[in-house]
Amino acid sequence: MNNIEILIVDDDPRGRKLLASYLKPKGYDVLMASSGEEALEIAAESTPAVMLLDVMMPGMSGLQVCRAIKENPATRLTQIMMVTALGGEDDRVEGLDTGADDYIAKPVPKAEFLAKVRALVRARTLMGELDQARQELEKRNRELELKKTLAQTLVHDLKSPLTTVVGNLDLLDRKVGFHGEVSLRRARDGADRMSRMIMDLLDVECLEDGGLEPVLKESDLKALVLEAVDSHQTRSDQQGVHLNVDLCDETCGVEADAALMRRVLDNLISNALAYSSDGMEISVEVSRCPEGVKFSVADQGPGVPAEQSQNIFEKYSRLDLSGAATRKNRGLGLTFCQLAVEAHGGTIWVEDGPAGGALFQVLLPELAVGEESAIEETNFVLFPARVATAEDQVVTQVV
Repeated sequence: MNNIEILIVDDDPRGRKLLASYLKPKGYDVLMASSGEEALEIAAESTPAVMLLDVMMPGMSGLQVCRAIKENPATRLTQIMMVTALGGEDDRVEGLDTGADDYIAKPVPKAEFLAKVRALVRARTLMGELDQARQELEKRNRELELKKTLAQTLVHDLKSPLTTVVGNLDLLDRKVGFHGEVSLRRARDGADRMSRMIMDLLDVECLEDGGLEPVLKESDLKALVLEAVDSHQTRSDQQGVHLNVDLCDETCGVEADAALMRRVLDNLISNALAYSSDGMEISVEVSRCPEGVKFSVADQGPGVPAEQSQNIFEKYSRLDLSGAATRKNRGLGLTFCQLAVEAHGGTIWVEDGPAGGALFQVLLPELAVGEESAIEETNFVLFPARVATAEDQVVTQVV
């Protein structure tokens, strides 16, 4: 019975007092209004479960109030009992036609009145549950629609790396005397990209459902960064992009699932490469700060508009820039990154890069003092960009 609000609307203070004397001993929270206008103001603020509404009032009548309450989506579930001295059938019909849920005549019989109030409270509770279920169903339907869109998008996104694999392998068969190393390298790169997309899709679902728990072990973040950068070196060379690494001199130990964290790094670097072109630079940095260990990936691409800086981490979101040529998929990989980082107790965010473009930053909890002894120092490494060869350019046209 707690927190069930009932609004009594009557211009006669004696009528309000009488109904309140019936309701308060039963534990209801009683609100009062002396006019229709005041009743609408109170209803908009508190949304009472039941409204006891006098029909005959000066100014705005009870019928007008009832109609306004039922037409407003915010208050339409409020149950209305018309209370009036008018006893004719036509008057009752008119009240019910305006949306009233019940009707009682003055003088109000206490037992019947309380029984009708209880019935209206039960009806309001059930209607609230049904409305909540409807909202949940609509939400699920939207999610299913998004999953349909994902299936279509995924097929499209997987076609590009698959074409890379098939096209370059075709060249190996057709081109007599063609140097096959470039084709094999690009075929492997395409297959790796496809594998990451599929794993992201599977693991996003598992992480959301709590079915994928990180296996946390002592890890050297700098070593993971060097491995990830090395695996993307071929692609960066082909694009003519300088892939730079800046590691702090201090030990950067974290408790992490090395495989998941490596894939976070792969996704962020791959994402930066997708928005980079010949002559641009991508910087990958690792540092310590008072809050923990931080690594970042900065590119010099178009950047992320401020209004989309949070949306890009949502499932299936797409970054929409100035035109179709720059509209690329940032959604699933970044969603995986956010879920994986948060599963490690960390945070990820994006901001404007120091040289333009996007700067993705990840902050992870640092190992407690005394737990880093097994981690060896990793030397600073700078990977220079290699100028794309003529063979690279020939193969690129197959993609």
